[in-house]
Amino acid sequence: MLKIAGAVILFVPLSLLAIVAGTGVLVVDVREGGPSGHHIVLPVPLILAEAAARVAPHEKTSIDLGEVHESLAHIEPLIRALEECPDGLLVQVEEPGQHVEISKVGPMLQVRVHDGGEEVAVDLPVAMVGDIVRHRQGDRIAIGDLVAALRSARLTKLVEVQKGDEHVRISVW
Repeated sequence: MLKIAGAVILFVPLSLLAIVAGTGVLVVDVREGGPSGHHIVLPVPLILAEAAARVAPHEKTSIDLGEVHESLAHIEPLIRALEECPDGLLVQVEEPGQHVEISKVGPMLQVRVHDGGEEVAVDLPVAMVGDIVRHRQGDRIAIGDLVAALRSARLTKLVEVQKGDEHVRISVW
């Protein structure tokens, strides 16, 4: 009897861990500069973030797309073309002290910005961008749908910003 009770007690947390691992975790990692700088790591299970966004009132948890809404119909063919096009540099902009590159690498759209002492790297799965565009509702998009789209970014470093000894990284595991 004691073995059964122990198995049941162990089953619940392991099941929750499996659900969280299966749906993903957004990890925000912030390191402040200087000798007294803080290091904060905030893991957010995507299933909890999505559930919270879906139970709140729709008008409070959606984003007005404004003028962008009119352009979104033209973006879907562009997304399909990006998914099928070969890897390579798409855009490069150079100005004194600044350098921007947008490339397609595998299933990712990569943006790299070098601006003086600041480095920014953004990796967006093209499929995630497609999910976001397809899930809009008229001229609005629900935050729950944005969170759900992060599932297609599993094992991806979405954003990394380095400025001096300050560092921010947002990843999906």
